Amino acid sequence: MISKAYCFRSGEIEIGTVVDDGAIVLAKGSKVRLHDAVAGCARLAYDNRTWLVPGIPEARTDDEALEACLRFRQRLGRSLKLVFTP
Repeated sequence: MISKAYCFRSGEIEIGTVVDDGAIVLAKGSKVRLHDAVAGCARLAYDNRTWLVPGIPEARTDDEALEACLRFRQRLGRSLKLVFTP
């Protein structure tokens, strides 16, 4: 089954098969590959468990948050091409 990595305006990233309302899809693929790629590109919140899109929590406007999200999507996409490449 195809999983999706997605984020919210708070910057919090989740991985699952169903995307919650209001979330933006970052990438699709196997859950293991997505987790590995997110772990390599995202940053951890202070709770040391929650993955965040860098730049979104600090964004002062929705436009700044969207720009951070798009940069992260590109980085995540490049990372996914490198993960488990033979």
